[in-house]
Amino acid sequence: MGHTCAPELMHTLTSTIAGHPDFVKTVHAVPAAVTVHTWVDNVRYAGSRKDVLEASRKVDELAARSKVTWKDADTRTASTRYEFIGVDWDHQSGKVGISARLSKKLARDLVEVRKGAMSASGLETLGGRLLHASAIVGVFVGEFYFALKFLRRLTNALNRGEKAVDQTVRLSGSVQRLLDGWVRAVLEKRRMPVTARVPSLTVFVDASLEGWGGVLVDVATNAIEVLGSRWSRKEKGLHINELEALAFELCVSAVPDKYAGGTVTAVVDNTTVQGVARKGACLRSQTLNDAVVNGLTRLRHMNISLSVRWVKSAGNPADLPSRVPLSAISDKNVADMALAVRQFLTGDMGLVV
Repeated sequence: MGHTCAPELMHTLTSTIAGHPDFVKTVHAVPAAVTVHTWVDNVRYAGSRKDVLEASRKVDELAARSKVTWKDADTRTASTRYEFIGVDWDHQSGKVGISARLSKKLARDLVEVRKGAMSASGLETLGGRLLHASAIVGVFVGEFYFALKFLRRLTNALNRGEKAVDQTVRLSGSVQRLLDGWVRAVLEKRRMPVTARVPSLTVFVDASLEGWGGVLVDVATNAIEVLGSRWSRKEKGLHINELEALAFELCVSAVPDKYAGGTVTAVVDNTTVQGVARKGACLRSQTLNDAVVNGLTRLRHMNISLSVRWVKSAGNPADLPSRVPLSAISDKNVADMALAVRQFLTGDMGLVV
């Protein structure tokens, strides 16, 4: 049958030579205290300096036995700052950013974008670089909705054979401006801090065809605030997923300023909103995309770190305020909400993260 040279094969070979415990016997593996990351032909070790240097020594032995030559082997060293798969890791300052190499490529792409035309393959590559760089520095790709949609349609056309990879694609004025702005947003941000933060607020979100509801829970004091309102006649005509996204925007926009710089956990019972909030974009609905991105942008301006979790509808304390006016919620209802919150936070409800 023979063999095919492919990234998967190279990844397997690299992992083996790197002494990854999932690929080699224990006697050939790097120290257990070292975390090994491999990506095609790149290797990164994370751990104490002593353990990393020991891993490097063992890998040199494996490479020699396998007759493999590492690039720049004589300059390899343990460091708290390095570049790996397009990311500039700086453990000393606690920041990550896009690597110098990726920055140069994006700067060259920006020049091509401003010419108003690029090859189909060049645009596809640019899209991949932008998605990767945006994830590194925290740029919400949904802010460039139509550019993202354009790139996806182009990629689909390439996959179906409707466009040749070397075919020149002319950019409309709007797409050109969006791509220009996207590249500049990534290059201007460049680096962002990655620090461990103490959880400060949990926000339960829900929507019904009648209205939206939210329950804000202070992690330190367990104090609860109930939010909610009815939909307008126009809003009632939207799809339930879009209503859930609007509820997400309204709830996270209600986060008080005192939580700036902290962490917020948004808890939703809609998997579509959960996925869009994690990805930062939705190409199926601009209404849904814009609502979630608006909420994310609000939190970003407050320097708030967000995580998103899922809860079963039956266990979502925000369900009631999404269905009835706040004036109709009794003290007993609030007590029931507090119980649902405690059950969620203690994991007594069989919930899925």
